[in-house]
Amino acid sequence: MSVVLPCLNESTTATKTVMSFCDRTPSDVLEEIIVVDDGSTPPLSEVLLKEVPKRCPLRIERHGAPVGLMGAKQTGGDHALGEFVGFYDCHVAPRRGWEKQTMQLLREKERRLVIPMIGTLDVTKWDEVPNGGSVGKCYMNFNADWWWYNDDSPYTPVISGGLVATTRNWWRDSGGFDSGMHGWGGENTETALRVWLCGGDVIRADQTMVAHMWRNDADKRTVARYKHTAKYDNVARVAAGWFDEFSHKFRNQGPDPSIDVTPVKELQKKLGCKPFVHFLHRFRQIYEGGGLLPKQVFHIRSMTSGKCLQRHDKSYLLVPCGESSWFHFGNQAPAQFPSPEGLERAIVGEPEDSDKKTVCGGHSVTGGCSKCPQGHGSEWCHGDCTWVFGSCISKASASKLGFLPERSCCSGLREWNSLDCMENLQAAPKGPGTALCDVAGAATLQHYSFESGGHIRHFSGLCISQDLEGGQYPKAVGANCEEAHRFELADAFEPEETRIYRESVLRNGLTDDLPDH
Repeated sequence: MSVVLPCLNESTTATKTVMSFCDRTPSDVLEEIIVVDDGSTPPLSEVLLKEVPKRCPLRIERHGAPVGLMGAKQTGGDHALGEFVGFYDCHVAPRRGWEKQTMQLLREKERRLVIPMIGTLDVTKWDEVPNGGSVGKCYMNFNADWWWYNDDSPYTPVISGGLVATTRNWWRDSGGFDSGMHGWGGENTETALRVWLCGGDVIRADQTMVAHMWRNDADKRTVARYKHTAKYDNVARVAAGWFDEFSHKFRNQGPDPSIDVTPVKELQKKLGCKPFVHFLHRFRQIYEGGGLLPKQVFHIRSMTSGKCLQRHDKSYLLVPCGESSWFHFGNQAPAQFPSPEGLERAIVGEPEDSDKKTVCGGHSVTGGCSKCPQGHGSEWCHGDCTWVFGSCISKASASKLGFLPERSCCSGLREWNSLDCMENLQAAPKGPGTALCDVAGAATLQHYSFESGGHIRHFSGLCISQDLEGGQYPKAVGANCEEAHRFELADAFEPEETRIYRESVLRNGLTDDLPDH
């Protein structure tokens, strides 16, 4: 294994990172640690050659001036001697044994990228924070923006950035990075698409942990010692080179037609790459199940005021519908997620029996489950009852809920052409907030049910309503569902990307028996 560390003005973290790989990787496995000094001032060799002992197989490659993260990694990969090449940031620490599963997975398949679980680095101890959580998998949208998600599959659509390993043969055959890209950014999605569409895959090594130093303005030790001055639209090259008939979706207008991706197209022909629809279909649990290929896009219109929801900073206003935001249903449905019709039927139709004794866990009430103490939520709603979307209902009613198929669409509301979903819902004067979508559907704060009767019910039990004293553009707020305004879908249509996907799946002979996650 050759370990490549691109570094710029990180003399302190570079030394600690080199030593962590040197001390925690068996000597018969570690071919070399290549530090690519991307024009640091002073040169990193002045520190590293003094502080790194001879037993560590250190090599230093230096650029006379900074060329950017991508160029530094390209230099390291091109100079690597190992059978496998691991690219890691200059501010990480691997857990002992990190190399085992990574190398095992790479031995299984030459055209492969392997990503670790990424933990949080304790900068003082230069070791992972115990039980500090970890991330690994990412997906992307049609703007080539990416974000984290998680599920039980080891395969991942794209990588987050600088922590990935591959075989030297694939690095050589694939050419490394797109030579038309510069600086940093975009290479994570481009390299992932390249391997997925050209006969390989991207897989997570869930037993490999690498702790990463996250930037924190409050801790000066973590602040970057360099600035990115040049501006490159690398992600536009991703869309131009790989998105095929979906490229018009990039930023709603397509990439600049002057972008020359001839070398990318020549490489695709050489490697026998497939069209972009194969990638979308391979991860249809995300793109169909998570709602990125929505069945319909719509405005959300108040049945009381006739106004529609519009995103305003981190909240929503009600404005004339011609000025409002476009939404669609999004995020996968987790296990036991009630259908909108079943939820409405179970909660609204919950019977009250004034004479019947109802057991709510360790105590009892008369009058049915709705009389159980509500302030403690699910903690005091069990026994004869169960807690569903902020309501304590009888188990008999719950048995009639009807559930959406797991990993199908949808458990939330997503803004079209965005990474953002509605999240949380608080009573007036607050309302629904926004957050980056959890496409896997695990984030309960993003769970919304748009009921046929018009209520938009949140997991908390509140419903979206309208501030009655909000003036010309009232704010969307949370309210008790009995008092909340009702909403309807307006101006709904099937988006073009969904139609193109459906037609392209048929044209390319893609079927449902192919892997989907």
